Amino acid sequence: MNVRNVEWVVKISKQCNLRCSYCYEFPFLSDRGRMSLEQLEAMFRNIASYYEARPRRMDFVWHGGEPLLIEPEYYFKIFEVQEKHLRERGIDFTNSVQTNLTHLTPRVLKFLKSGTIANVGVSLDLFGDQRVNVGGKPSQPTVLRNMQALIDEGISFGCITVLSKLTAPYIDLIYEFFEEIDTSFRLLPIYRTGYPNQQDGLALTDEEIVSVFKRAAQLWLQSDSSIQVRPIQDYVANVVGKMSSSHRQNRYDKLADEVVYIVQPDGKLYSVADPPDEALCHGNIFESSLGELKRTPGYLRAVEEASLRMEDACSDCEYFGVCSGYFMGEATPEQRETREGHRVRCGVAKPVQQYIEQLLIETNALGMQRSTVRAEAASVSGPSS
Repeated sequence: MNVRNVEWVVKISKQCNLRCSYCYEFPFLSDRGRMSLEQLEAMFRNIASYYEARPRRMDFVWHGGEPLLIEPEYYFKIFEVQEKHLRERGIDFTNSVQTNLTHLTPRVLKFLKSGTIANVGVSLDLFGDQRVNVGGKPSQPTVLRNMQALIDEGISFGCITVLSKLTAPYIDLIYEFFEEIDTSFRLLPIYRTGYPNQQDGLALTDEEIVSVFKRAAQLWLQSDSSIQVRPIQDYVANVVGKMSSSHRQNRYDKLADEVVYIVQPDGKLYSVADPPDEALCHGNIFESSLGELKRTPGYLRAVEEASLRMEDACSDCEYFGVCSGYFMGEATPEQRETREGHRVRCGVAKPVQQYIEQLLIETNALGMQRSTVRAEAASVSGPSS
């Protein structure tokens, strides 16, 4: 497993000014509670105590809810505490924000331009009108205006488009939009449910996701644009690695190298696959060091279950080793399909990679444009693979 930076998805508050119909936090979006400075200081201290002797960069993604409803001055105080507990111990870190970009006041715009935020992620679906405010009015016109404001101010950003029954038919137009504005994006199928039957009529089957990803792979491989398209580039990187004679082994080892943590507003710590399952909670990062949390029954149970999923789905896969197995190791219950003998199967990553390999062979891409494909594939890395 290649050593990666550690990503902390910090749900500083679940309060949100939108009511997106597919949002898995939907039941909690009116909760105005937020993490206190004292709690965040404890979190940074407990992270630092573990990583001081393990040189890894900490990438904090401020999430929600809508994190930009919290005033910029509060974040500046948070970043001062980060400096105290992380930088002074020699631990490098970054801060990013994932936003619906509807609350872009002059203060927020100045904050995003201050240099303290490394990456801005904007949620934008383009089709379906699922992203609405509390009054049921579509938010997209506001988001598009605010995206233009970011562009005018020279603030770079990427986008996430949620794949659902309402957006999947428009993959060509979605790709064309982001290519036209020269903006990288991620295609994110619905992967978690907030209450029973919430995603009925919205969530895609594995086969439908694969179909969209195949088309996105065609579009990306045919394009001259430099935009990144995740997770397509991750899959291309895996395939190029498999077809190369010099690829390195890359297998997700959750126990040794957890790469993404989710921190709930109350400090409960989870792996990507597991919230809100209390039986798989690692403990509370406000109250215990990370070293202690990595020994709790909840954490060890999460590790065991992830390992079993990878054993079921990945052990006999021709891509395992270039594909890390993370997709199955951190598959949510909604992403777990079963096959014979009630074993989980890899219903997305494997068939998409098989298709990409076939596409590269048929078009002789590695022969005709080997350096280009390699350069593009090598430019990406991440847990989604």
